[in-house]
Amino acid sequence: MEKSKNYPFGRIIIPTFLSFYLNSSIRYFIPAILPFIILNLHISVLLGSLLITSYWAGYTAFQIPSGMLSDKFGLSLTSKLSFSMIFILFILLYFFINNYLSLMIIQFFLGIFSASLYVSDASLVQAWTPRKERTTAIGIYQTAYFVGASIGEFITIEALNITFKLPFYIIFGFLAAVLLIDLTFIKEPEVRKKSKKQKISKDIIYVTFIRFAAGFSYLGFLSLYSTFIVYSGIASGSNLFLYTWIPSIGGIITSPLGGRISKRFKNGRPLIAAVTVLFLGAIIISTAFIKGYLVILPSFLAGFSYGLYAGPSMGMASDVSGGDRNLASASGIINFSSQVGGSISPFVIGYLFSVYGTFSVPFITLGIISIIFIIPVLFKIKKSSIGDEALNE
Repeated sequence: MEKSKNYPFGRIIIPTFLSFYLNSSIRYFIPAILPFIILNLHISVLLGSLLITSYWAGYTAFQIPSGMLSDKFGLSLTSKLSFSMIFILFILLYFFINNYLSLMIIQFFLGIFSASLYVSDASLVQAWTPRKERTTAIGIYQTAYFVGASIGEFITIEALNITFKLPFYIIFGFLAAVLLIDLTFIKEPEVRKKSKKQKISKDIIYVTFIRFAAGFSYLGFLSLYSTFIVYSGIASGSNLFLYTWIPSIGGIITSPLGGRISKRFKNGRPLIAAVTVLFLGAIIISTAFIKGYLVILPSFLAGFSYGLYAGPSMGMASDVSGGDRNLASASGIINFSSQVGGSISPFVIGYLFSVYGTFSVPFITLGIISIIFIIPVLFKIKKSSIGDEALNE
C-alpha cells in the first residue's frame, strides 16, 4: 500500500478547500446574476442559458487533458497556474460584463482553468491522504463546492443589491488572498514520484455513468435555478438572494459524511453514489409537480443528495486509477463525464422551456435520463466490485 509522506493534513486541505470555494463561487457567478444579464442585454432565456453552457463546454473539454497534464507536469504546478489564470479571467469578466460575445469567450476559458484547478486539487487531496481515508478527505474537500455554490451565491446576490460592482470587489479580494496561500502551502506529493504507472481499470466506465447522471440532473438544475424561481414567480430580483443558496446548502451537511457512510457497506463507494443519484433523479422530477414555495424542500434535498454522492464518487478515482501516477488522469476522466451532463443540461432546459413555456418538462426529462444511466451500475454492483476497491479499505 502506498503511503503519503508525512505532511499536516491542514496544510493541504485548507488551501485546496479555499481554492475550491472560490472556484465554485465563480462557476455560479453568472448563473446567480443571469436574470439581471438577460434583462440588461435584452436576450432570451435560451441565449442566457448558452452563457452557462459555454462555461461547461470549456470545463468539460479540458477535464481529460488537465488530468494528463497534471500527471505529467505535477499537481502542484497545475493547481497554482490554473488559479492564477482564473484570477486574471475574472478581472476581464468585470470589464466585459455588458458584452455578450465577450462573456461567452471568458466563460469558456474560465471553464478550462476551473477544470484543471479542480482535477489537480482533488488529486492533491487524495495523494496526500492514506488510501483508507481518501473518501472521507475528498468528501471534506467537496464541501467547499457546496459552500461556494450556496453561501457564495448568497453573497453575490446580496452584494449585487447594494451595488453592481460590489460582488466583483469581494471576489477580487478573496482571489488575491487565496492565491497567496496556494503559492505558499501547496506542495507536490513525493509518493507520486515513487509509485509505478499502471493501466486505468475498465471499470471506470461505471463510475462515468454515475457521474454523468449526477451532472446531467443536478448541475443543470442548479445552473438555471435562479432563472427558474424568478420565472416561476417564487422570487423577484430584489429577494432572489433568499433562495439561490437552497439547492446547495444541504451538501455542506452531507458531503463530509458520504465517505464515512460508504465505509460501512460492501462496495460502499459505488453503492452510496449510485443510490443517492437515483434519489436525486426522483427529486428533480418532483419539482415539476410541486408549486410555489413548497419547491424549496426538493431543492434542498437535491443538494443533500448530491453531497452524499460527491465524496464516494470522486473517491473511486483511487479504485480505478491503477496507482497514484494515474490519479489525476482517472479523476479527469471521471469528472469529464459529469461535466458532459452539466454542459448539455442547461441547453436542454433552455430549449424545452422555449418550446413548452414551463420548467416542468425539462426537469422531468433530466430526472428520467439520470435514472436510466444508474440502472447498469446497480447491476454491476450486485454482480461484483467496481475497480480495486480493496486498496482503499
